[in-house]
Amino acid sequence: MSSIARASTEQPSENPAAKPKARRSIHKTILDWFAEQPRGKVLDAPAGYGHLCLRLHELGFDVDGGEINPDIFSVENVECVYTDLNRKIDADDNTYDYVCCVDGLEHMTDPFQAAKEFSRVLKPGGTGVFSIPNYSSMERRVKYLLQGFVSKPSMYDSYLAQNGNLFDFHNSHLTIVQLEFIFRISDLEIVEIKRNDKKKKQRFYYPLIWLLKTINFFTSDESKKRYRRDLTLKDEVLLGGNNLIFITRKVPGGISDSGI
Repeated sequence: MSSIARASTEQPSENPAAKPKARRSIHKTILDWFAEQPRGKVLDAPAGYGHLCLRLHELGFDVDGGEINPDIFSVENVECVYTDLNRKIDADDNTYDYVCCVDGLEHMTDPFQAAKEFSRVLKPGGTGVFSIPNYSSMERRVKYLLQGFVSKPSMYDSYLAQNGNLFDFHNSHLTIVQLEFIFRISDLEIVEIKRNDKKKKQRFYYPLIWLLKTINFFTSDESKKRYRRDLTLKDEVLLGGNNLIFITRKVPGGISDSGI
């Protein structure tokens, strides 16, 4: 990456209203990746206040924003249109070189439809970038064992306060296996998994991880394939931070039945 490109991804936004709704480390990881890519047309949805749209525009990309609450979008010179990812993206087939969805799929009541729509508007061979909470990490697995949930329970009082709008809640707690399946049937092939950060306390889970990998070593190949150990035991997943970033590619004609 050139020094100019790197600097442009690290400078704070000049528009304080376009603050990131997701963790800044997620945006930095995604922007560092985009800085290395050929410029093209990008859809960012849900766009939130427009932080990522603004930064991608500064990097030289042609950016559109999509947001279910477009009134909060705060970036000039970038179009933002109403978009309900549970239903339809208002764009023609094969429109974008890139689609980007930062912490969006977990808010969907129908993540299958959202992925299908992202794939539809993406050009063949184009790239989809998705970030999502890492519900498959060792930390989350232990939390589920001890507490019975992987994310804070949604509260009914909060639902009423949001006038019955679900889009601010985590409605789909998607594991790595579920995500790969959703991507696959949407003709999106995972080509890389990135971590936005590393958590020091993950080292306390090393004994459990070694135990899982030892058991896996003595497991039959058929069982490994059936239970997708190639995904569930990946270091990026087990030892990932709070979020994972998936770089996917739209495969014309669908994906073969092989692992990533």
